[in-house]
Amino acid sequence: MNLIQIEYFLKLAELGSFRRTAEALYISQPAVSKQISLLEKEWGFPLFDRSYRSVKLTQSGKIMLEVLKESTEKFDDALIRAKRQSKQYTLELRMGLPEYANMGDLDELLAQFQRDNPTVILKVRYVPLSMLELSEGGNDFDLVVNYERNLRGKNHVESRTLGTRRHMAIVSRDHPAVQKEHPRFEDLIHERVYVPSNDNSNLTTDYCVFICNNHGFTPAEVECLPNIESVLMAVKMGFGYAVLDNLLELPPRFQLISLPTNVRFDVKLAWKKEDQNPMLKKLVTYICEGLHLGPAGETDGRQVMER
Repeated sequence: MNLIQIEYFLKLAELGSFRRTAEALYISQPAVSKQISLLEKEWGFPLFDRSYRSVKLTQSGKIMLEVLKESTEKFDDALIRAKRQSKQYTLELRMGLPEYANMGDLDELLAQFQRDNPTVILKVRYVPLSMLELSEGGNDFDLVVNYERNLRGKNHVESRTLGTRRHMAIVSRDHPAVQKEHPRFEDLIHERVYVPSNDNSNLTTDYCVFICNNHGFTPAEVECLPNIESVLMAVKMGFGYAVLDNLLELPPRFQLISLPTNVRFDVKLAWKKEDQNPMLKKLVTYICEGLHLGPAGETDGRQVMER
């Protein structure tokens, strides 16, 4: 067992897909599969149930996940304390990004920032939107990417617009609406719309109704499903449609089609006004300049994330 195998195991347990794990770690899919197989051979039991549709932890795998997550967190903390003691780095920055989001060039920018600033530990976490909070007195994150509407009324937060995204209606590729020469969102007026009840999509029932109302109709029926995967499966089966934003990276296996709505929203880079950490300001400037947004103090910039 080595740290690389543990990293692969934890990421595979998180993503549930060899392909997505390989993409997230910037390695080949066979490399992930080989290391997991070696780990299973060493320990003497399977960690995952594998099928052509999904990869799920076995009961033994769940036990190991619980232990290894705790051990890895302790190792990370010990590494940070050791580096502090040896003065190899000056501080730690924690950044939160939306789960399942396609952030374009931002991922590479953050990796480059870490390479350019080796004395800083930049911890990047992809989490549900409800966890991307910058509450007064809280210290979960120093910097987050969130939607503009989630930051309204938070006077203690400073932000920069990274770009604009659009809400989309998601339908199956066989849906009658997309067989037309010029399909429109309004063609779904009599269909059921599905909304995930978790916060990965950040789209509540009320907001879904608001989007439909902007197109001159009220949805025939709105049904909440447990998660985004359930929503996409219902849509793939032809039971209705979903309204999601195109910041979300849809798994290609569902083979779905998008119809644009007329509702756009801003994606913001946000941090606490009270945080005077010079390295945080440096990171904000680094991101803004890397995305060609102009000086970090401006309130609007080029819409480099628009889709």
